[in-house]
Amino acid sequence: QQLTKKLDLRGNNFMVIPAGAFLATPYLTHLDLQRCKVERLEEGAFRGLGRLVYLNLASNGIALLYQESLDGLSSLQQLILQGNRIEEIQPGAFGHLGSL
Repeated sequence: QQLTKKLDLRGNNFMVIPAGAFLATPYLTHLDLQRCKVERLEEGAFRGLGRLVYLNLASNGIALLYQESLDGLSSLQQLILQGNRIEEIQPGAFGHLGSL
């Protein structure tokens, strides 16, 4: 059985990452969403990605990190947010990132 562990979606046009967007890929360890024009990460967008260690969200248009935008990323070790226009980070937004 083939399990997707690395997913490179650089340069696509997503704008919004909805809640549960990656529930079908629970074995992902690396996810690259660089330059995808993402403006919003809904709460629970990465739920189910408990094995993810690397998340690249660089060069998007993210302005706000909700309290649970990054919920479910308990194994995350590297988070790249450079090149966004982050104006607000809600309390607890990084609270579930124990390995970061």
